[in-house]
Amino acid sequence: MKCVLTFFVSVTVLIAAWSLAVLHRAVLLPPEPAATVQTGSARSRFIPKADAKIHQLVLEGTHFERGDMAGQHTSHLLLLQEQSLNGKLNEIIPNAFLRRALQVLAMRWFWGNDRYFESWAKEEMYGVGRWAPPEFDHLADGYTRQAAYHGLHEVGQMMVDQGLEDMGCTVIAHPDGEHWVIGRNFDFEGGLVFDTEKIMKWVFPADGFAYVSVVWAGMVGAVTGVNEHGVYISLNAAGSDDFKRHGTPSTLVLTKALQSAKTAAEAVEVIEKQPMFITDIFVVADRRGGVLYRVEKSPAKSHVLQHREPVAIANHLVAPVWSGDSVNQYRISELTTRHRAERGQLLVDKIKSKGKITSLNAEILAILRDKGDDGAGQTLHLGNRRAIDGLIATHAVIYNTRENVLFVSEGPALTRELHGFDMAASFKAREPVRVASLPADGGVTPERYFAVKASFIELARARRLLKKKKCEEASVPVEKAHGLFGESSMYYETLGDLKSCRGDREGAVEAWRRAVELVPAYARQAKSLEEKLK
Repeated sequence: MKCVLTFFVSVTVLIAAWSLAVLHRAVLLPPEPAATVQTGSARSRFIPKADAKIHQLVLEGTHFERGDMAGQHTSHLLLLQEQSLNGKLNEIIPNAFLRRALQVLAMRWFWGNDRYFESWAKEEMYGVGRWAPPEFDHLADGYTRQAAYHGLHEVGQMMVDQGLEDMGCTVIAHPDGEHWVIGRNFDFEGGLVFDTEKIMKWVFPADGFAYVSVVWAGMVGAVTGVNEHGVYISLNAAGSDDFKRHGTPSTLVLTKALQSAKTAAEAVEVIEKQPMFITDIFVVADRRGGVLYRVEKSPAKSHVLQHREPVAIANHLVAPVWSGDSVNQYRISELTTRHRAERGQLLVDKIKSKGKITSLNAEILAILRDKGDDGAGQTLHLGNRRAIDGLIATHAVIYNTRENVLFVSEGPALTRELHGFDMAASFKAREPVRVASLPADGGVTPERYFAVKASFIELARARRLLKKKKCEEASVPVEKAHGLFGESSMYYETLGDLKSCRGDREGAVEAWRRAVELVPAYARQAKSLEEKLK
């Protein structure tokens, strides 16, 4: 007995020592003091959404100064974001001990990845980190946390390929002579704060090209942006069998390309050279070439496709080099990417058949807001992730390269207007210059949006209770969900589970059949319903 006790004590001490070593070594060292000197010539301006519909942040100065000013202006948003992200993590992993253990393992796994962060990125992150909320210092210092959050995209996509969640994006692009009208929905479910509190970040660096990106507070990387030369770049998540433990976060690759490329071809060259550790699709265009580039890039290889015809791009790879890739095939067969791409292609191809078009901007916006199926003729219910607009976009943009105007959604999702900004005038004035907006969604109001989202939250709560066989407790959120929005596949599947829990097999079968009729978003949901109906 004494030997067993000694063994367990020894193991515990070793694990504790290892954990402390990891926590210590994983803390990032500050940049060199010379990189954090205040020049006195830096300039910043924050225009809140109350005045501009979308938060506007204008930054001039060194990398550190821009980060420091950004953190100072948005410290209240940094707190809201960390609260949201940690709340999301608590939902996924309710046990505090397991969460801490996962954190230590993640820190050990990504240990050393900061060497793939270039100095400009680390200096700006360090500046932001000075204003990070101290409430979360128990996780790590502010600078280390800022660097870690730049891996959210990578970690999120790992979760997708493990079947835990599906956060996708859709790009719809149509040529206009030698120009393009490009629309994109950026889907991310880290919390409502990333939608309603998003920021248009206008950067005027001392050693690169000026650019604007649609981001959230503290973000040094970017997922959607346009630079002063009219180079547009956006990021769509993808997946492949290729694996690498470390690499540059995709969002930082995108920012580097915006800062250093005068043309779309130059941006593609920058992207191809960067070492990455997940697989992504970069969509790149400019105002002069007439070509839209689709860069499919994994840790091991990349392939560039040139588009001159209307195209829809979702979250799977299409180049022959990926044929037989099991992860890519999983995404195509099990997730929503194929449905969104096929539906988008069907709709964007139809634009030509309409003859004279009054506004390509309006046509692209209509597709971004589409909630239909992929040619089956059945309208999907609101919030179905198989739709192009599954009500999960934290931002949507339309960039018209001929007009050189960028439209950005006010939120939530695509319910309200998309506000236009004149790129040439804005970069010249070194502040955002508004132009005409695109109209709000005539079918889904913000109130309707929040009702649908609240319904899904209640259904998630009900499913957790039903797993524990707490039938009567589960009936309360099911009833609430019905009152908010009851015409979803998810609602009827949950209702069927509730009836089954109560022993009402006939009622359960009726509800499950209705769930099938309403088109489950994922193949796994369809299979689950099939099993229940046997």
